[in-house]
This record gives sequence, C-alpha cells and structure tokens, in this order.
Amino acid sequence: MSFSVFFVILTQFITGFGLMTRLRVVANGLSLTGVSMLAGLGISSVLPFVLQFAHVPISLAPVQTGLALLAIASLLLLRGQVTYLRDIFTWNRLSLRLCELPFVGFWAYLLFISAWKCAWFPNLPFDMIVGPDLVATFAVREKTLVSSVFTEHLPSVSVFSNQPFYAPFTAMQQILYLLAADSIGPFAFGKLWLTILVIAFGLFFYAELRARIHPLLAGLLVTLLAFSPELFAYTFLVQTDWANAAFFVSGVLLLQRYLESSKRGTFLASTLFFALACWTRTETIFFIPIGCLLIFTRSLRSSRRTAILQTGVLLAACMLPVVFWNYIFLRGYVALPANAHPGTFHFVSENYFSQLLITVVKMNTQVVFDVDYWNYAVYVFFALTLLNFIFFRDKQGLPILVWILGMYVLFCLLILHVDGANIPYTFRRGFFKLLLLMHVYLGSTSLLQWLSGWLYKWEVPSARFVER
Repeated sequence: MSFSVFFVILTQFITGFGLMTRLRVVANGLSLTGVSMLAGLGISSVLPFVLQFAHVPISLAPVQTGLALLAIASLLLLRGQVTYLRDIFTWNRLSLRLCELPFVGFWAYLLFISAWKCAWFPNLPFDMIVGPDLVATFAVREKTLVSSVFTEHLPSVSVFSNQPFYAPFTAMQQILYLLAADSIGPFAFGKLWLTILVIAFGLFFYAELRARIHPLLAGLLVTLLAFSPELFAYTFLVQTDWANAAFFVSGVLLLQRYLESSKRGTFLASTLFFALACWTRTETIFFIPIGCLLIFTRSLRSSRRTAILQTGVLLAACMLPVVFWNYIFLRGYVALPANAHPGTFHFVSENYFSQLLITVVKMNTQVVFDVDYWNYAVYVFFALTLLNFIFFRDKQGLPILVWILGMYVLFCLLILHVDGANIPYTFRRGFFKLLLLMHVYLGSTSLLQWLSGWLYKWEVPSARFVER
C-alpha cells in the first residue's frame, strides 16, 4: 500500500473519530472504530466540492492538504475526552469470546475474497461505467468536477440514462482513491474505499448487535447476512447501494439509541448519517419522514417545541445534500443538458389500485422471497418474528418494524410513480437496507433477548464447573 493511500485512510478515520468521540454516540470501542471510519468517509466526500468552488485543481496535493486540515480540526474535538475513551476501550469491552472466533474467521475469509476482487478487478456494473466512475475518472484527468463529461459528452448525446447524475458520494470517493493510487499497483481502480466501508460498517453493526444480545446470537445473525449472495456480491461490485445501506442503517441504529437514551449527541450523529445516506442516493429523502415521525411521536410527550425542532433539524439536514446536488450544482453550477430528465414523476390515472397490487406481487416474487438473492435470510426473519409475536406480545423493537413496513410501502410508490425506478434494479438493490434492518429488528426482539439471558445463565454454571 502506497503512502498516499495510507494517508487518505488515516485522515478519513481521524476525521470521523474526533467527531464521533465528541458526540459520545456509542459505549464500545469496536463500535466507535467502525462508526468513526464511516463518518470520515462521508465527511471527506465533500472535499472535492470545496476545492472546486475555491477554484483549486482537484489533484493529489490539494486533496491531501484538505484531508490533513479535516483531520487536524477533528483532533481538536478530542480535548477533554480521555476519560470517555479510556472507559470504552477497556479490555472487557474489546475482548472476544471463544464462541466468536469461528465467526470472525469466516467473515475474514469472505472479506479477503471481496477485497481481492475490489483491488484487482475494474469496475464492471454498467451503472458505474457510465455513471460515478466515468465522472470521477474525467474529474481526475481534467482536475475539475465540471469536466467534459458534463460540458461536451452529455449535451451531444440524444438519449442517455441518469447514471452521471447519481448522488455524488460514490464518485467523490472514487476521486479521492484514484488520486491516491495514481494508476499504480493493486488499488489503481480506486475501489479500496468500498472494502473499508464494508469492514467499518460490519464492525459497527456487529458491535451494536453484540451489545444487545449474546455474541453467539449476534454472530449467527451477521453470518446469515453474509450468506446472502446478492449482499455479498455488492461488497466488490461498486455501486451506490451498499454505501447507501451502510449510512442509512447506521442512522437508524443511532436513532434507536437516541429514542432509548435521549442523548443529544446521538441524535446529531443519527442526523449526520441520514444526511450522508441522502448524499449517496437521492431517493433516500423519501424515507426520512419515517424517522421524523418516530422522533416527533416520542418527543411530543415531553415538549411540543422540542418535537417540532428536532423533526425540522432532521428534515432540513437531509434536504441539504439533495437540494445542493440536484439543484445548486447540477442545475446551477453545471448546465444540465436539455434532454436530461433525472427523477421525473408521473401519475397513474387508470386502474391505480390494480397496478399497485401487481407491483406488490412482483416485488415479493422477484425480490423479497427470492432465495437466489438472499438465501434464507428473509424466511428466517419472518419465522422468528412470528415466534416472537406468539410468545412475547410486546412492543420491543417496534420502531424498527415501522421502518421496514414504511420503506416497503414507499418503495412500492416510487416504482409506480418515478421514471427509471423499477423492481429488478431499484428495489432489488434498495432491499439491502430492508434486509439489514430485518436483522436489526431480530436483535431487538424479546425472543432473542430471552435466548441471550438463557445463554448467559448457562455460561455461569459452566464457568464454575471449569474452575473446580
């Protein structure tokens, strides 16, 4: 690994580490490590725009300088946080149990395959070749975001798709890592950021599950996800969807923490990750009202003013990247070609409910219950959820179910009303978010909480027997 690539990774981590430490969003060092890297990846993706608006060439030296300044600013946030860091990085919070080692070994094996494919294979998906990777490649070559892709190529093409206008996170990360790799070595394709993002999210996701349920059960849930062929494939097929799922689910996890603890820092971190999810895929903005509803409902019990304020902050923060990219940059800073119509809405005037029903049936048969995509992860979710409802009739994990059901309905409406949105691609890859949230819910159920308690009780007599 070259020094430039190492420098980018290190500064991105420090950028997120200082902010997440200051906000004190988690209670475990493993969680903090993962969520810090995710935050650093997201925040650093704004840097190319800063250079563009400052009329500075987008090249390695200015990018490294910008990353260094972000890292230094983040380090200043660590003042007074020594006690917090000492508490969450204690050995008992970081150490792994013996039962976790087989899971870790299996995940490492899969990550090795994914990282190897990311490093040695070029970008293969059509959406990347004509979209974010094309934008990034010409930005690096011409040292500007307003490259000939926008000024010469797209205006000359009579019919083209909306891939070049995808939300910018993926293209910006490609820029940072293409510059760092400098077309040399195994990271020349600029895809290393995806491997880092997958590892960071996996660490955060597992650590959060592990904090709620027994490590054996948390390991089984994550392994069940790892066995999903489609989810695994997109850990090395660079698209916008895996990053979008990682940011969005991180936002949901942190919002759940806020609903349970009422800590302001957790709310701000959750808002940041939801905004980054919108920065990764624009249609994510349609899912944010679900979070606004959950916050408003909870905060209304204590203060109407707080409920309105927090809902407004979340919605405004998520609208900012959508408005900036789609209107300020694409329609203001860059002249959008006349024949470009990204994200056009249309109405259904005839047989609306019959078409809605047909869409639901196709979503279920083509995506949700297709074992070729998800193995048996979806069936396990429904089976355990049913058992939980039969034996434990409580509201444990209900907000996560609200997310899942609400997003499913909204996906159906998007497919029905938005040009370009479809079941085989939009919903199939968007289902990553739903699949991950299904397993977040399972980790919150009373059923797995009861199983965890039984396992912990079983361990205590076993430990005493070993001591004798």
